Amino acid sequence: MPAWVVVLIIAVVLMACGIAQGDMVDVWRKASLICYECIGIG
Repeated sequence: MPAWVVVLIIAVVLMACGIAQGDMVDVWRKASLICYECIGIG
C-alpha cells in the first residue's frame, strides 16, 4: 500500500473523530473570524 494512501486514511479518520467531538463548529467559527478580519469587516 503506497504511503499516500496510508496518510489519506489517517487524515480521514482524524477528521471523522474531530467532527464526532463537535470540533468542526469551533474551527469554522475561528476561520470565519479570521477571514472577516482580513477583509476589514470584523
